[in-house]
Amino acid sequence: MWQFKISDPSGETRTILIKGANMKIGNHPESTVMLRDPTAPPHAATITARPQAAPGTSPFWIEVPDGSKKPVRIGDIECMTAHLPEDVPLRISESILTLEKTAQEKSLPPMSRTKRAWLTCSESGTKMLWLARKAAPTPLSIFISGETGTGKEVIAELIHSWSERAAGPFIPINCGALPLSLAESELFGHTKGAFTGAAASRSGALMQAHMGTLFLDEVGDLPHDIQIKLLRFLENGEIRPVGADRAAHANVRLLCATHKPLMELVEQGHFRRDLYYRIASITIDIPPLRTRPDDVRMLATGFAAQLGKKLSPKAVLRLQAHAWPGNVRELRHAIERAAGIAGPLTSLLAEDEFAFLLTSRNLLAAPALELGPAALSLKEMERLLLVKALRISRGNRTNASKILGIARSTLFVKIKKHRIKGPCNREIEAMVA
Repeated sequence: MWQFKISDPSGETRTILIKGANMKIGNHPESTVMLRDPTAPPHAATITARPQAAPGTSPFWIEVPDGSKKPVRIGDIECMTAHLPEDVPLRISESILTLEKTAQEKSLPPMSRTKRAWLTCSESGTKMLWLARKAAPTPLSIFISGETGTGKEVIAELIHSWSERAAGPFIPINCGALPLSLAESELFGHTKGAFTGAAASRSGALMQAHMGTLFLDEVGDLPHDIQIKLLRFLENGEIRPVGADRAAHANVRLLCATHKPLMELVEQGHFRRDLYYRIASITIDIPPLRTRPDDVRMLATGFAAQLGKKLSPKAVLRLQAHAWPGNVRELRHAIERAAGIAGPLTSLLAEDEFAFLLTSRNLLAAPALELGPAALSLKEMERLLLVKALRISRGNRTNASKILGIARSTLFVKIKKHRIKGPCNREIEAMVA
């Protein structure tokens, strides 16, 4: 099911469910989608449903009537006829319409109870999971990018469980932890006597993953000569163990991940370009935790509950304001540390229990994440922090003032000083942490 989220010129936001294959948009009383906009034409545009150009894309097209002198804008592009993509603003006169799936369609894809779940309640996290779910049944290699602690191996396990290879083995290998002298043996195996200490033949990770999935984490750390052998395997499924005079073959689905910017390694010559294109047929980007304040609340509450604790509202706001360079892993450790410091007799974790997040060491570890670009003036920095606090608090002035540690009246003065219009302002919605 699809719907339009409409932002009227008055500032009001409403939602209209899309019904049928032909919809008239305008300010005419008989329009299917009535625009509360006196500047809009009576018959501004028509929405029609057509066969989808690609799986997972919107089936809708928009067409402006012949003779109309008012084109519509999709994003920054004026058009008279165009495909209407999902989640891209459509401007008709002073009204903004956004095509989106209904809440039911935005629910999380089913996850096996026997596997670790990647939990989210945010829009960006949900979109990423659905992309992984759609990519899982394909035979294509998938590259998972994300910062340390975002759960790349969890996503890889879920992709395996959603694929046709779910009954086969899932073999995870951390390439960054492989000794250079043993990397080839770990991946491709070796024969007895191939090198000192090889007392018996051993199959490598690629053969162990036959008819299943091999997950190579930190694939950017693979030595150059191993990259060549891996590329050959991807081309014809050939595996030649160390010391063997004959090649074997395996049927393996490859998933790769790294927290490093792999394309930069390609440009620097540290990673083969042809291998990059083979392992990145589909790319899945895991959004960092600092861009998902709703997930911070959900995950922190869940971690605290596992320890028999609860979080105060101010503690939640403090956690949402933190940059989390270590992402979910750092958040879990922060909750465990606060619970340990509070002791068994304290059931409610207050804001003071997380004072260690404000140390100079944490700020120096990632100052740009916590404070913003270093080139800002003091006035610009103040404005950035105001917008960030309003974004985290979803426009709630009381909570924003608590995040900033100032009086509510002071916050109103500063909002007026910096001409920040309000929580519906696009600047607040688009602001990144």
